[in-house]
Amino acid sequence: YPGSEKNVLENFSIRFNIGERLAVVGRNGSGKTTFIKLLCRLYDPTEGRILLNGIDIKKYDYKEYLSLFSVVFQDFQIPAFTLGQAVAASQEYDGEHVNDAVKKAGLSSLAARMPYGNETYLTKEFDKTGVNISGGEAQKLAIARALYHDTPFVILDEPTAGLDPKERISIRNYIAELSKDKIILFATHVVSDIECIADKVLLLKSGEIIATGTPVELIESMAGKVGEITCTLDEVGELQKEYKIGNIRQRKNGLALRVVGDELPEEAVKVGDNIDLEDVYLYYFE
Repeated sequence: YPGSEKNVLENFSIRFNIGERLAVVGRNGSGKTTFIKLLCRLYDPTEGRILLNGIDIKKYDYKEYLSLFSVVFQDFQIPAFTLGQAVAASQEYDGEHVNDAVKKAGLSSLAARMPYGNETYLTKEFDKTGVNISGGEAQKLAIARALYHDTPFVILDEPTAGLDPKERISIRNYIAELSKDKIILFATHVVSDIECIADKVLLLKSGEIIATGTPVELIESMAGKVGEITCTLDEVGELQKEYKIGNIRQRKNGLALRVVGDELPEEAVKVGDNIDLEDVYLYYFE
């Protein structure tokens, strides 16, 4: 970015195809949102190229190129629209299609409070007029808009942010069911959101790809790097000084502590079959 001496993305190369669901995983500030904004031409890269069907995206008509994308950004803003207007946005309004998108995004309760055709407008909670909308409802509204547009590329930046566990599961399930004729790309730091969705996972750290593969490939790469220790609460603090510590569970004979790393404590029992993407995340990012 202007004024910065360090590139946000570097040594970054990825290829994906129609029908793929690609998850970009990394901490806040790792470059996930910048990657999405470059892909959507909200910025142009200062170095390197982005190609669509082998053609530099700068050679496409700008509006025509943008029409290929439905995007949900984590900082989605609520405009002063009715629900139907907010879902349809700049596209032609289709009441049946709006209803379908609203239901799939889990907004039926909001629709009941706010009929599509009246003059009631969506507002932020601090506004005393119109229908107040929560952060979770705002996120689902953004997803409903993306569903309504029905584009070849669906891009979701932290799509389950602000949602409660039940809502997160609902949104994850719908993303998993999206048509196979699309490219689904979603950025998140919540790995539980991608286990049942992603065909390919890209791990991004400080702007660089540090690992990529299918969820199964990434899990298999952790063989011998995950262990469990039964210990006391006092021992947890000492172990945290030397090792990456994951889940801690209370058992009858003490605390079961998850440990991840290239070297494990001698007393650790190596975990085999129940390694998951949480262990992968802990290994690379903690």
